[in-house]
Amino acid sequence: MANKKFYSSVDDAIKYTGAKRQDFGFNVDKDLKEWLEDRLVEIKSLIDADRCRDYHKEVDAGLREEIPPGIHGIALRMLNNAVGHALLRRTTPIVRVDNFSIRMVEDKVFTSSIKEDLKRFPAKPDFRFMVVKKNDS
Repeated sequence: MANKKFYSSVDDAIKYTGAKRQDFGFNVDKDLKEWLEDRLVEIKSLIDADRCRDYHKEVDAGLREEIPPGIHGIALRMLNNAVGHALLRRTTPIVRVDNFSIRMVEDKVFTSSIKEDLKRFPAKPDFRFMVVKKNDS
């Protein structure tokens, strides 16, 4: 549990989401905390991939003093979405919209508003997929 790196914190996640171990069928708080931590690790990988950077590595390398607080906030919001979807799926995967309209619950953790906010943090260029065109003259 201690070696994993992620944005935000499990304690903040519990406060923000109001998640309780009983909501997920866990017998002890430790199980809920481990489950939330695993989701935070997944969310970190989504943020890092989207921005083509790892804020922890940048701090470790001395390239920045701290991880931007906004990144922690975005991770917390994404976790809140994941928790909400998990709880909703436990009760029913279907949402009734009107009297006749029924749709499945979408499990969007990475919403358009979160993507918009994440754009405020510059992405590094991803050189892995850049194609260099050779001049044939």
